[in-house]
Amino acid sequence: MASAKTAGTPATTPITLLHTSDWHIGKTIRGLSRADEHRAVLGEVGDIARAHGVNVAVVSGDLFETSAPTAESEQIAWDALLDLADAAGNVVVIAGNHDNPRRLDALRNLARLGNIHVVAEPRRPDDGGVIRLEIDGTAVNVSALPFVSKRGIVRADQLMQGEAYEHQGLYADRVRSILEALDAACDDDAIRIIAAHGFVLGGGAGGGERPAHLADDYAIPAQVFPTGANYVALGHLHNAQKIPGPTAIHYSGSLLQLDFGDHNVAKSVSIVELAAGAPAAVTVVPVTGGRPLRTISGTLDELRATEVGDEWLRVRVNEARRTDLADEVRAIFGERCVDVFIEAAEVATETRRAREMIATRTPSQLYGDYLESLGIEDPTLVALFDELLHVVDTDADDLDDDDGPNDDGQQSTASVSEDA
Repeated sequence: MASAKTAGTPATTPITLLHTSDWHIGKTIRGLSRADEHRAVLGEVGDIARAHGVNVAVVSGDLFETSAPTAESEQIAWDALLDLADAAGNVVVIAGNHDNPRRLDALRNLARLGNIHVVAEPRRPDDGGVIRLEIDGTAVNVSALPFVSKRGIVRADQLMQGEAYEHQGLYADRVRSILEALDAACDDDAIRIIAAHGFVLGGGAGGGERPAHLADDYAIPAQVFPTGANYVALGHLHNAQKIPGPTAIHYSGSLLQLDFGDHNVAKSVSIVELAAGAPAAVTVVPVTGGRPLRTISGTLDELRATEVGDEWLRVRVNEARRTDLADEVRAIFGERCVDVFIEAAEVATETRRAREMIATRTPSQLYGDYLESLGIEDPTLVALFDELLHVVDTDADDLDDDDGPNDDGQQSTASVSEDA
């Protein structure tokens, strides 16, 4: 859909953007609250905005851990947004896949009174899809694309037809179309920012992301982002990272280490210097308000000698199993110990031996072992299994000898001769 661009003030003065995302307020760790951590780290974000003279902030989705946040979680979020607006002047917020878009949208008009611009669902450019700001005489346009589910972007009748890879293409194509429509409505002379929440190909997951929304069905190529954008502020992946593409495309990452898959990842926000006709200059600024996650292992004596700080701990114990072992470990470390795994030496040895035995047995022998475990003694089944195995092996050999390309990608010499 073509849309006439409005005239704006020339983008003459550089601006400073703060990019943050994936707050996941309300996230607990094994049922223990992390509210104090969220208050501390979000207060730190406001301080960073003030220290760097930020003009505008973008929060790229997943404010909350769940679509039904508690009153405490909502208070933490809105207090942080108001503080960030006080520090930066304007804040643009989009919904992520963990957020409830209707819940956020209900407060959209009220939030605008505090210079907090909420885009909870995809909108037309002239209906809030493009946020138009003027900062120190510079026109700034923010194209907002909150998370949109596949169900919401691909029509039901199309899901009933075609192959899975076609649906993936449909999703990516529709994301591209939305971005193109938003970009077409931006002012020619404005600094153009895109705020989006989604899985861009080439990005690496951290910890705590929902696997269903990292599948190929939700993957979009970096090429969907318009080359005219000065900066793309992404949310969804919890590692801060740059995505290769036609412009500056960055994930800011989460503010806390959200699970033990994320335990070695430093957390940060991004400070971005933007000027017309110049590449974005991105500085990663660490945040330290959250408690780190740490995995330690050893015998009980070794664990007692391990120095720990204020971390959340996952403990792997190398001891023979007994009923009170986990309680002994928790007695050493207290509440900070949220996971205990018993790694008994004899269990590890038994597992290794089982793997070694499997590696030395034929498929027929393994199938016989399986039947035996079920209490079935029937040589006919083993014979049928051998026959099927032979058919599969034969078909595989036939595929290797067909008229298709060989392993080097070249046509088989024997096939060419026969055709000739």
